[in-house]
Amino acid sequence: MSVELAAFQAKDLTLRRGHHVVWKDATWRLDAPTVILGKNGQGKSSTLAMLAGQLSPIRGELSLVHGGQDIAPDAWMTSISLAAPWASTPGHLNLSQTLAFHSQFRTPRSGPRHWERLLLDAGLSVGDHVPVAAWSSGQRQRLALALALGSESQVVLLDEPATNLDAEGIQWLQDQLNVISRDTLLVVATNDQKKEGFQGASILEV
Repeated sequence: MSVELAAFQAKDLTLRRGHHVVWKDATWRLDAPTVILGKNGQGKSSTLAMLAGQLSPIRGELSLVHGGQDIAPDAWMTSISLAAPWASTPGHLNLSQTLAFHSQFRTPRSGPRHWERLLLDAGLSVGDHVPVAAWSSGQRQRLALALALGSESQVVLLDEPATNLDAEGIQWLQDQLNVISRDTLLVVATNDQKKEGFQGASILEV
């Protein structure tokens, strides 16, 4: 049984970062799990930030639709999960405190996709005496990904998610991408489709 996914609709959209024009009068629709491809500096992360509601186009429209209804901009925060370098968790908290903090704003998925189960499957093992700021970059990346993938949402946005992961971490990530893309609008920004792509992904080139 197919699942109706959320969709982003851009209409006559122009997005600029500094002097660089990322999109100019662009019209496109993301209604299937998608990989945003492009070289570094071309605007992949800016596009993802725009989809997350953290960056506004200078002209045109961007809407998020689910079940035939527009999702109001003030509801995007709870409809979208994000893992990106600019969306880090508070570094002074330990793991238990971070999960408690996150649960104040988001609801975990059930069963094997609960964020605590994802952390276990990712092999993250850090004592509660260690604040997140003292973790390795790979441990922090696993945490960010588990929280994004393990939170109830219609959309999951990931910016170069394999960054700082070892071979085992990349395999775990790829397994999770293939699972979550079946029933969630997954959008991954990457310049390495081999590491960070997933089965059946549509392509949006920047």
